[in-house]
Amino acid sequence: MSHFITLIKTEYLKRKSAYWLPVWIIAGITLLVLIIALTAMIANWDEIQVGFFNMAFDYEDIQDGVKIGMYGAMAFIAFVFALFMLMSAQNSLSKEKELDCELFYRCQPINIWTCSAAKYLMHVYAGTVLLFIVGFVVAIITAIASAWTIGGFYPGSALYGMLLGIITYLKVCLIFGSLYYFFSSIFNNNAFIKGTALLGIIELIFYLIEELFRNTISLPNIFTNLVAMMGNIGMNGELGLKYALGDYNLLLGVLFAGACYIGATFIYRYKRTEM
Repeated sequence: MSHFITLIKTEYLKRKSAYWLPVWIIAGITLLVLIIALTAMIANWDEIQVGFFNMAFDYEDIQDGVKIGMYGAMAFIAFVFALFMLMSAQNSLSKEKELDCELFYRCQPINIWTCSAAKYLMHVYAGTVLLFIVGFVVAIITAIASAWTIGGFYPGSALYGMLLGIITYLKVCLIFGSLYYFFSSIFNNNAFIKGTALLGIIELIFYLIEELFRNTISLPNIFTNLVAMMGNIGMNGELGLKYALGDYNLLLGVLFAGACYIGATFIYRYKRTEM
């Protein structure tokens, strides 16, 4: 366990700036929005009428609005974090080769599965911790803003929307983070571009085969199936934990992520360092 904790700390220190960069981006965007809003408020101060609106919503409607609004805000924040997660996952098992220190790490008296697990956990899922912190702050701001504008202070609904946003982000990590972690064991660099191109080529081959047989056979759509394994996302149904987690496709996603991790570790274990 001590070795695993040390590996976790090492991975964090090696990419510390990459973990915090999306936080600073979100903070910068938030600060910019606040500056614009304050500037507009000061410029139009005489026209501002202070007071609450008589909204035609009942108690539950307002709560749902806060929840959905927070979920939408988390979708944008999660998108920023997901971009950096994919960039981190794409070179999880090839970064040491790029830095010419892979042989040093391979010679350490640590089980290869432990080393791979630390990389997988940190490069694919560690950003969730910072996303939770950012989401919590935004949820509190959202609850305060709703109290100031429509007279309803609903931190529970805001936090619920935040939780649903984090679950959606974890689904992206589970499927696409695991996939590009697998690609990182195959390609020595630019695994995101090369892996995506590989999937595109396979998709094109499937399409040509279907056309060759005049669509009498149906081959799987790779990108559609990847998204499907994430289970229920978006707002096509009731927005809640049951809706977010109650899709059996998510179980296939868990199995897919496990296969990607195991496959990547096997490839990394037997891959020659001079390749």
